Amino acid sequence: MKDLKHYFSLIAGLSIGFAFFLVFNYNRSTQMWITLAMAGFYILWGIIHHLIRKDFHTRIIAEYLAVAFFASVVVVFLLFRA
Repeated sequence: MKDLKHYFSLIAGLSIGFAFFLVFNYNRSTQMWITLAMAGFYILWGIIHHLIRKDFHTRIIAEYLAVAFFASVVVVFLLFRA
């Protein structure tokens, strides 16, 4: 698989974000910002990945935006549920 290092960087970045999320389990506000940072990283990674592969299309980026948005909404909702 020629894109293995690309996917490794995605897994590494999201794993680091998840580790920070766990470290700051006492602070929901910080966890929210970490979640948004992870979503931003995911979107940026997708843009860079598809630019390198030369298959960059707006519908692909829309998919990354949608996944990041819905995942963030779910996590933030779960963080601040009463």
